[in-house]
Amino acid sequence: MSLFGVDHVQVVVRDLEMAKRTWARLGFTATPRGRHLNRGSGNYCLMLRQGYIELIGIVDPALPTSNLDGHLAHGPGLIGLAFGAPSGAAAFARLDKAGLAPAPPNRLERVIEHGSGDARLAFDIVNLPDGTVPGFRSFVCCHLSEKEVRAPEWLDHPNTAVATSGFVIAAADSRPVLDAFRRIFGADAVRGRVVETGRERIEVVSPAELETVYPGVNAKPGRPLPCLVGMSVRVEDLKHCKAILESTGVDPKPGPGGSLLVPADEATGTVLALHS
Repeated sequence: MSLFGVDHVQVVVRDLEMAKRTWARLGFTATPRGRHLNRGSGNYCLMLRQGYIELIGIVDPALPTSNLDGHLAHGPGLIGLAFGAPSGAAAFARLDKAGLAPAPPNRLERVIEHGSGDARLAFDIVNLPDGTVPGFRSFVCCHLSEKEVRAPEWLDHPNTAVATSGFVIAAADSRPVLDAFRRIFGADAVRGRVVETGRERIEVVSPAELETVYPGVNAKPGRPLPCLVGMSVRVEDLKHCKAILESTGVDPKPGPGGSLLVPADEATGTVLALHS
């Protein structure tokens, strides 16, 4: 299979250091700070056993930032899904066959600022044209430094997080979004308004339905529709996770299926659902 779900999700933030502290308060361990070579963007990553969360921001506005400033005009929050693939060539062939006009694989390097010296991580990126999935960035990320990306100490989170498991998109009209996912993952992946990527579950809902998806939490979209609103993260020990949140002053709300909900204003513009 040339695509295997969501490799990582991008959360744009105004201040990387503040964002790191915010997610630490939620029980996540961040990697050392990274910066993209020849670009004005930097990041902290919350690495999980499956998937990860990239906190991305502008560190040098004099260099290209891939429109991060445009995204930040709407505030912090979820702005992109990077799909996973075993190779850039395989992903390019799959998406080209689907008529999505992908760009050929492009090598991207990220420097990790270790205390003992910088380390370089390499990726092959297959970009899709803007608007391929209406409302947010979509591209393919193929890791060429997988072992270095998931250092054991980066996978140890106080809240026991182990995997990204789902994403919620708000859309006034779900059809264009679902049509895009059909072309990316295949027609069988889309069932009603749910996309089963093989790893994660992506749900497309109306703005009014957000009250049911995230009861008791203000989940009003902070960006033009369609847009990513929230994500789900699986933890190993939900009771311990709740205790960790409460110990830092976070008051999670009860969600569907026994999950814990953290409102967007406590998670850099992202509604976070934690579940076992």
